[in-house]
Amino acid sequence: MDRAVLVDVLRDTSLFAGFSEAELEVVPKVGRQRHHESGERIVGVDGRQPRTMWVVIEGEVCVEADGAVITTLGPGDYFGEMALLVPDMDRTADVVARTRTETFELQREHLLGLCSSSPEIALGVMAELARRLHETTASLREVIAASPDARAAAERLGVSVADETPEPVGIIDQPERVTD
Repeated sequence: MDRAVLVDVLRDTSLFAGFSEAELEVVPKVGRQRHHESGERIVGVDGRQPRTMWVVIEGEVCVEADGAVITTLGPGDYFGEMALLVPDMDRTADVVARTRTETFELQREHLLGLCSSSPEIALGVMAELARRLHETTASLREVIAASPDARAAAERLGVSVADETPEPVGIIDQPERVTD
């Protein structure tokens, strides 16, 4: 795949959206492009994968847990990011190529290198991951609030939506960067 196409996809990926053009040009140099055939398992809950995240460049992947499809991801979507941040955390889902798929693979040490080279990059990555966690938490609250069974299961786990604030928590915008 052409490097310019990869940079365009990365630019449209929420995780890299705040990167400057110079920062975006560096990202392809520290990761690698991968090809996956339809049906290939990219990530598994068995935990044998390296601490890596992927960005879907072309094609589609399914995120599956306990044999059920949770979501389908396409170009610009990413997965596996938690393994970069918490290296001893077990994988929680399988990710399987739904079609012939091209991904961009970024290993933990490469992301850490990018973050250590620029505080703005680190803040941007943290802001995006906080936004994603906030959206997941809001979705979970909706499911718990809408279902007596989910509410009962949440109570057994010690999770409550009753003490949550009705207003969403804002994420501090990352500072503007001066570009060359």
